[in-house]
Amino acid sequence: MDKLHPCVPDHFGPLLGYCDHRVQQVMGRLLRQYDVSPMQCRTLTYLHNQTGEVNQRMLEQHLLVKPSTVNGIVDRLEEKGLLRRTAGKSDGRCRILTLTEQGVRFYDDLTAVVGRVNRQMEQGFTPAELETLRSYLLRVARNLRTEEETTE
Repeated sequence: MDKLHPCVPDHFGPLLGYCDHRVQQVMGRLLRQYDVSPMQCRTLTYLHNQTGEVNQRMLEQHLLVKPSTVNGIVDRLEEKGLLRRTAGKSDGRCRILTLTEQGVRFYDDLTAVVGRVNRQMEQGFTPAELETLRSYLLRVARNLRTEEETTE
C-alpha cells in the first residue's frame, strides 16, 4: 500500500474514514474565513437544492443526525442570518427552513470552496478512473444501507 503517512489505514473502511476526516479538515480550514462548518455547509447546500418546503425532520434524515444536532446547526445558521426558521402553515410545531437572501448569496462562495476541494481530491485521476471510483463508492454506500436496513 502506498503510505502517505504512518496513520493511513490499510483496510478499506478505516481508509474511507481517514479520507473523510482529511476532507473535513481541508473544508474546515477553507471555510473558517466564512465562520461556517462543513456540516453547516451541507445544510445550506441541501436547502439550496430542494424545491418546495423543507422541515427540520427532512434535514435530520438528509444529514443522518439527531434532532438536537439539527437544532444546533439551524440555530447557528439562523444567528448568522443564513437561514430562516418559520412555523409550518398546517402544523405550527413543524419548523420550515428557508435560505435568506444572504444565505443564497453565500452559496456562491460555498460552491467555490467545494469546487477547490473537489479539484484537489480528483487531481491525478482520469475521467474514467473518477467514474469507476464513483461507481465503487456508490456500491459501498448501497451495501452499507442494506446492512442498516436489515438491522433496524
